[in-house]
Amino acid sequence: MRFLAKMGLNEIYSFEKGIIRTFLLLLFMAIILRADQMVMSPVIPFIQEEFAIGDREIGFIGSAFTLVAAVVTLIWGYLSDKFSRKLLLTFAILIGEIPCFLTAFARNYNELFALRVLTGIGIGAMVPIAFSMIGDLFTEKQRPRAQAWYQMMGSMGVLAGMMVAGFVGPTYGWRLPFIIVSVPNFFFALTLLIGGREPKRGGGESALKELILEGKKYVRTMKFKDYLLLFKVPSNIWLFVQGIPGTVAWGVLPFFLIPFYVRYKNISVELATVLLLIIGIGMMFGNLFGGIMGNWVYTKNRSYLPIFCGISQFLGIIPLLISLNWPAAAEPSFSYIIFPALFGFIGALFISSAGPNVLAMLANVNLPEHRGGISSIFNLTDSIGAGFGPIVGGLLSSYRGLDFAMQTSVLFWIPCGILFFALIFTLKKDVLRVNTVMENTRKELE
Repeated sequence: MRFLAKMGLNEIYSFEKGIIRTFLLLLFMAIILRADQMVMSPVIPFIQEEFAIGDREIGFIGSAFTLVAAVVTLIWGYLSDKFSRKLLLTFAILIGEIPCFLTAFARNYNELFALRVLTGIGIGAMVPIAFSMIGDLFTEKQRPRAQAWYQMMGSMGVLAGMMVAGFVGPTYGWRLPFIIVSVPNFFFALTLLIGGREPKRGGGESALKELILEGKKYVRTMKFKDYLLLFKVPSNIWLFVQGIPGTVAWGVLPFFLIPFYVRYKNISVELATVLLLIIGIGMMFGNLFGGIMGNWVYTKNRSYLPIFCGISQFLGIIPLLISLNWPAAAEPSFSYIIFPALFGFIGALFISSAGPNVLAMLANVNLPEHRGGISSIFNLTDSIGAGFGPIVGGLLSSYRGLDFAMQTSVLFWIPCGILFFALIFTLKKDVLRVNTVMENTRKELE
């Protein structure tokens, strides 16, 4: 297909319409699910006013949503390495989107809390299932770019969620956005069930691709004891550990950025939403930029990729701090947000460029039957930071002010960047180990 070639994804294992339709549906579902995750942020002030709650209570909702999604990801990850991923994803979408829809009818804080947690259960499935599918759809060299497109569409979802909530919420109330962002995925889930086709396991491995297309089957599946093997892969450990400090910042900044600018910079919710959207666009382009650069760097030398990721974290910190410390507006106007948005855009672009490359590295150092499991573990460690981020932000805000919480959160990207450099010494060896296993598997199948 020409459009896949234009996306730089011409090494898909099969060009059958059902396979391509499945990949496209993964991209569209990523938009809606990420919109679900971020739809609450712009309407926080309205929710706080209606239910008479503060930053701490809101922080608990954000953290519970993320942590529950992360924990159930372990279950979804195991299932995705053993059963039909197409059926699992269809089922998970329904589990997540029904409570998201019902959030619009929450009558009190407890109901709101419970419905957001239930939404997280369904959303937790998308990470390991999509990760496993993309690993089987594309070759080792093109996984950074494929993950970049997936991440970029997720970033578009973040923007969509914020736009819907930020512009619909102030006029029509905070409830309507939850309905708007949940409905499309019911259609996508039905389309996947009827017209999608699941990629065959091992199809993305260069050593196995031809045999898989000839009808040979990759029969290995995940076993509980295999989880111990995942922790024996050095690159897995370093990728897990680096994710924790980095996602604390991601857990605080997007969640509290709009209340921060409304409270400290004297601008409206609408203007703060525009600013956050521009920063979100920086994230989106950062995903694509990171994937393209990561793809190029990886083909030069596998060990260069973690260097690129580490440096990108350091380059993003200063612009974000400048954005947060921009003087408050004397009079609210669109012109005020130009420079904070510009520096925020630059910072988000650099910081987010590591995301697709982290996922690509995880895919490349793990066997096909382990990818759902490894992505679920990574998402758990990644979400420990993101999940506790709103709690940390809410508590710091309660005791030292939201300004202090926002400034402190950015500094968590420093250890994240440092930890990337440890992968210089492990990545190449772990990739070669997987390639050797795939070559031996090819000989067994012939």
